[in-house]
Amino acid sequence: MKHYGDIVHLASGYAVCSALLVVINKWALVWFPFGATLTAIQFATAALTVKLLGCFGIVEVDPLEYGKVMAFLPAVVLFYISIASNLKLLEHGNVDTFIVVRSCTPLATLGMDILITGAAIPSGKSVATLVLIILGAIGYVITDEGVKWSAYMWSLLYLVAMTVDQVFIKKIVMNVKLSRWGLVYYNNIIAVCMMPFGSMATGEAQRLMDQVNTGAIWKLTQQESLLPVLVSCAFGVGISYYGLNARKALTATAFTVLGVVCKFGTVLINTLVWTRHAPPLGIACVCVCILGGILYQQVEKEKVLTVAPKEEPKEPAANVEVEQATPPFKSAAAVRSSSRERV
Repeated sequence: MKHYGDIVHLASGYAVCSALLVVINKWALVWFPFGATLTAIQFATAALTVKLLGCFGIVEVDPLEYGKVMAFLPAVVLFYISIASNLKLLEHGNVDTFIVVRSCTPLATLGMDILITGAAIPSGKSVATLVLIILGAIGYVITDEGVKWSAYMWSLLYLVAMTVDQVFIKKIVMNVKLSRWGLVYYNNIIAVCMMPFGSMATGEAQRLMDQVNTGAIWKLTQQESLLPVLVSCAFGVGISYYGLNARKALTATAFTVLGVVCKFGTVLINTLVWTRHAPPLGIACVCVCILGGILYQQVEKEKVLTVAPKEEPKEPAANVEVEQATPPFKSAAAVRSSSRERV
């Protein structure tokens, strides 16, 4: 019962943070239009918060170890690229564009699964749900009157990063033995170190230098800029904790479904409190994408839960010592199906 309550707590915390953080990040970027720097501030705040909690003995925080840092580094690189491209997408586009792109991740993940792991071609039900996502995405692009192609370029990078993330990161997180808050600390402290590379790659470093040279940098410390940045940092700590630990506690399918479902909350909040959103037809297309993602995950879950018929046990030969039974090898199809569920 305690284990069930723990899962509900992690899933609920992730849903709230995930639903609100996208809108909050867009709010922060309006007043502080430096995505790589905002990302670094959020990472540094999360890392410092966890370290202080650990120093006071409130939570358990694993000390930095070279071996664990190097083992966890690939996960952080993927995490940083996905978060940085997410913020650049929001900087050039809007929340609805992000949700459409996020809903399209099953398409890219399936393609990678087929090419790399040799997964089977999806069933008719799966194809129908994927077509629903495609139709919703096409409809959204057509209705997006203020389209900025730079936003779609960042969308492509985000989609690639998220696809690789979905396929590999759970395995990395499970293999590196860290406590809950240790995961948060490692993830954020390593990600802070990547800020210079992200800033130079996006040209943000030069823009910041121009702000410093002209004295305009001080405008970014005023209340209208400082408040959304601080709020985004607070939610950044929350999403770091709940995101990593919900991913560890839930199956890959359950975590993906949760991430897609809570986007309905994001659409509602974005429409009610924000003027920068898609027209009604565009919002309807966004909802179609989300619905297609939910249906796709449900179809995949049904495939995973399909249990192969058991074979009748064979009688051991007389006078032959029977070794301790070992689990039979899974078929190739079962292995591929299991990888989608647990990796």
